Amino acid sequence: METRGTLLEIRFSTIEQFAPYRERILSVFRNLGEREGMLFFVALNEAVNNALIHGGTGGEGRAVELSVRDEGPRICAAIRNCGGCFSHDMKPDPEVFDNVFRESGRGVQIILHIADECSIGESGRLVSLCMHKPGAAAGGQGE
Repeated sequence: METRGTLLEIRFSTIEQFAPYRERILSVFRNLGEREGMLFFVALNEAVNNALIHGGTGGEGRAVELSVRDEGPRICAAIRNCGGCFSHDMKPDPEVFDNVFRESGRGVQIILHIADECSIGESGRLVSLCMHKPGAAAGGQGE
């Protein structure tokens, strides 16, 4: 039987508050397959880091909200920053990986490389990521 709907909703303000949910998130993403699930977790983790670092969080009123949904042929995650905004042109930049010693600035490129779908909304406060389940046709269901 196929499960659809919200699989997880959490709110946090620090990486320490997010950390206890990692294993639960990974178990949800295993529906994508072992490798794909781990990759999607990496993309989600990058989006969470961006929300915490670049979103001006740091206080209960400026939290990050994470929602993971099963939408039939795909799993989608929405990372909403309740504080500042994030901007990016969302265009792939293959040269960003040339310097392997670079410590920052690759998060969005990692997300774009892994996720089947990625968008920024709400004036930069919302990042949405989707990955298709094994055997599901790309573009099988619109948002």
